[in-house]
Amino acid sequence: MPPRLAGSYLVLETTNQCSLACVHCTVAEGPAHPHHQQVGFMPEALLHAVLADLAACNARFDALIPFWLGEPLLHPAFGTMYQACLRAGVEAGTFGRLELHTNATHLGRDRVRVALNSAPLPQTWHFSLDAATAETYRQVKGRDQFAVVETNLLTFLDEQARTGARWPRPVFQFIVGENNAHEAAAFAARWEAACRSRGIPVRTAAQDVPPGSDAIVYFRQLDAPDAAAQVRANRAMRDTMAALGVPLPRPHATPPVVQEEPGVCGCFWKSPVVGWDGRVTTCVRDNRFENLLGNVHSSPLSAIWWGERMRRGREAAARGNYAGFAACTGCYIPRSANYTDILPEEIRAWA
Repeated sequence: MPPRLAGSYLVLETTNQCSLACVHCTVAEGPAHPHHQQVGFMPEALLHAVLADLAACNARFDALIPFWLGEPLLHPAFGTMYQACLRAGVEAGTFGRLELHTNATHLGRDRVRVALNSAPLPQTWHFSLDAATAETYRQVKGRDQFAVVETNLLTFLDEQARTGARWPRPVFQFIVGENNAHEAAAFAARWEAACRSRGIPVRTAAQDVPPGSDAIVYFRQLDAPDAAAQVRANRAMRDTMAALGVPLPRPHATPPVVQEEPGVCGCFWKSPVVGWDGRVTTCVRDNRFENLLGNVHSSPLSAIWWGERMRRGREAAARGNYAGFAACTGCYIPRSANYTDILPEEIRAWA
């Protein structure tokens, strides 16, 4: 049976097609980025095959994230695929919770009906908003969809309040950058008021979503492409949260951004990523599939993720050696405060 590690999550990209073009996302690069030279949807049968494989080997991840570099609500079979993910968590115990990320442009009434439920599996929907005004929204998100998104989210909150559905837990997400930090206070006030006026408990948090089932206005630090940009992102996050009086629970927004020696990147143990076309890699930062491990169209995910290549890769990564994994050799994250933690005892559990 595969080891069960705290903080583990499986990313399943149901589509790489998106309705927006956020400046901090590869979608903004269009076909110039290899991840978006071809767009498509994960076949429903492929998702079922992955879930069945994981159930058969009694695998368990803390979370399933059916999202990567596209808008999941665009998938024509979104409803049935979401229900399949719920069943995998409830019936097979494959996942401890379900975490969806959406920009809410396509959060119509049909998707709201799918979303609202009281299943015995915690579910969180992150609504990626990043702005409090239409102008900043357009600059950050690349499209004029601010009014549509606000309307969709208010309808969602109305229905959740009316039905009393336990799930999903709404998280109103704001990725703090130099381009939008000035709107953080207005953003918090807007969504706190929207929840409270409907009798929905809400609080504001930064960097980590706290445990619970109440709504969260959530400020997240920008994951920058290089160490120099990360310094500026750290400063923007730290200064903005200080102005709001929101504590930072972890030292992600404080120096040093880069350490002399690389840490052990927990992605090799905790977070496999499956693209819409079945390709598997080690990390969501590897959006070019430079660390390509295989394809679930031809091999089960369990064989790929717990196979010989990854066994050797984990042995080397545990020593800070990422040779043979091209996406890792130029990545500063294992030398930064942003890398995914893993304990020595957890590494030994895989031996």
